[in-house]
Amino acid sequence: MKIQNEIKSNNNEIIIDIRSIDEQEKKPLRLTNIKIKSIPFYKLDTHFKKLDKNIIWLLYCDNGVMSRLQTLYLKEQGFKNVKIYNPF
Repeated sequence: MKIQNEIKSNNNEIIIDIRSIDEQEKKPLRLTNIKIKSIPFYKLDTHFKKLDKNIIWLLYCDNGVMSRLQTLYLKEQGFKNVKIYNPF
């Protein structure tokens, strides 16, 4: 499973913040060179199918556990355009 630490400034990658809404409001993820989409982990399965398959989706959570689990799940479902984003 690929973990990405650096952001490329292009339109081919978008971060999905999969933390709960409360977590996102308490500690917002702010980056200037990439688009960030908010989809809590419990809604990811239904929303991911609607997302552009030409985009590389980088899943983010605070400690990396939920993003790792969700990335594994989506890859098992056949999605190849999903990675973990870990800014640390």
